[in-house]
Amino acid sequence: MSEHNRSTARGTVKLGLAQLVMAGCGVATHIYLTRALQPKLYGVLAVVTSVIIWWEAIGEALVRNATTRFVAETDEQWRGAASSAIRTTLGWGTVLMILGITSAPLVSQMLAAPQLVPYLWLFSADLMLFPLFIALAEVLAGRRKYSFYAGSWAIYWLAKAALMIGLVALGLSVRGAIIGSILASVVGVAVTWLWSRVSLKPGTVPTGKVVLFGLPLAGITLMRRTVQNMDLWFITRLLSGYDRGYYGLAQYISRALMMLPVAVSGAVFPTLTQAIARGDKTSYQRLIRQSFRFAFITAVAAIAVLGSSIKELIVFIFGADFAPAAYPTVGLIFAALFFAIEFIAKTVLVSAGKPTLCLVAFVPVVPINIILNYVLVTRYEMIGASLATTATAALAAIILSALVWREFQALLPPLTVPRTLLAGSLVYLAGTYIPITGWVVVLKCLGLAASYGVVLLAIGELDKDDLIPLAFWRSP
Repeated sequence: MSEHNRSTARGTVKLGLAQLVMAGCGVATHIYLTRALQPKLYGVLAVVTSVIIWWEAIGEALVRNATTRFVAETDEQWRGAASSAIRTTLGWGTVLMILGITSAPLVSQMLAAPQLVPYLWLFSADLMLFPLFIALAEVLAGRRKYSFYAGSWAIYWLAKAALMIGLVALGLSVRGAIIGSILASVVGVAVTWLWSRVSLKPGTVPTGKVVLFGLPLAGITLMRRTVQNMDLWFITRLLSGYDRGYYGLAQYISRALMMLPVAVSGAVFPTLTQAIARGDKTSYQRLIRQSFRFAFITAVAAIAVLGSSIKELIVFIFGADFAPAAYPTVGLIFAALFFAIEFIAKTVLVSAGKPTLCLVAFVPVVPINIILNYVLVTRYEMIGASLATTATAALAAIILSALVWREFQALLPPLTVPRTLLAGSLVYLAGTYIPITGWVVVLKCLGLAASYGVVLLAIGELDKDDLIPLAFWRSP
């Protein structure tokens, strides 16, 4: 393993550890929120959050990969590129905040939920703050300052958990959770600005260049987030307030599973960008294969471990009131696998400077998703919503993976799929034959996850190169 690839692999581990902090904070927050708000109010928070995340994702996408790419490419002259990206983010974030505020009544009307309007107005403040935090963090990623990058995310999630739980505990209910999320973005901006040392002086990269690179990505993200949220929006309009609470929890669980693939893309993107720019075929093909492999192995682990015990886990962690969430969660766990593969494929194509290709490829996915949701939610309610999302996530993964293969002739290593599926099947079967409830189910899942790793080692899917990056403290 080359030093560049070794550094990237260790960077992935550091970001993975930050995502574990995120997962811990997220679980703690949602445990408290589900029990404090109960299904109906938790559903209100879930729907409001899904709308704001949709807007934030557009803002984030415009600058995220553009910031990493231009900072990585300019290397020693990174400050000018960083300044351009931050100035662009501030302007774009202000526009998004105004759009979020003015569109709130229309969005609430479309969802047949007029009570959402004041919450959407309040949460729109985050539409300027969160994309700014993302851009500042991506400056650190572009410079391969993975320790600071991971640290900034860890601090953000710790602050978010503490603030949301604290304000809801003070009796502020849904409004307290929203204010806590906004204040966490303020903390994230402060920390990343201190660590990145970015100035607001005129940058060296024209704003137009940043925007032109980011616009296709914003379009992709708009469509991607639409696909990820359409199921909850149909449920909000067509079903009860309790159903939106159950489904909101199922969505949270499936999205938490995607954090490790996101960590992979954060570490791989700058290195892959440089390898493709140099024409280093051996290096970029290896990075592509390992990225897909990591996403596939971790996603199959989640399906095997959680799928065998999901109802027991939900009842123990979030309370018996949320037991109905187990049924759509199973479907959305599979959707998380396909979204993880699609996300890595998109990252690879963007690294090669082909965001428009991703945009065009995603165009047919959105109308198919809307049609499937309308048909399946009407007939099968929450189960139908999860099936619609899983089917369209699979379609997106197939299309983008095919494009990666066409461009680079690299995807998953040939033996990874059968080996990983074998390990996952054995672990799933073992889990289903060990019926356990209460707190012991957590130990059961940890044991199953460890068994999954042991099986992969035994059949040769994991080797020494996979373990070396775990010594992440040895490199920057």
